[in-house]
Amino acid sequence: MISLLQVRDMVALYGRTDAYQISQKCSASLPMIEAMLDKLTAMGKLEQIDQSSCLTGHSCKFCPETKKCNLKIYQVTTV
Repeated sequence: MISLLQVRDMVALYGRTDAYQISQKCSASLPMIEAMLDKLTAMGKLEQIDQSSCLTGHSCKFCPETKKCNLKIYQVTTV
């Protein structure tokens, strides 16, 4: 089973990531990873970033995906 520390480390490794990417890499259920990301955000360890920048580095208007993804993207809190 994946721990909160491992999830935080995965986010730090990728810089910016979403729950789906962590779920796939760790072979863990998406709802569990989402709950862990929410918990880490509430603890102040992660922050949800502006999703308009997305993982592609562009706004949704220029996204290669044809659907609106509405991703929650996370990064390690910089304090």
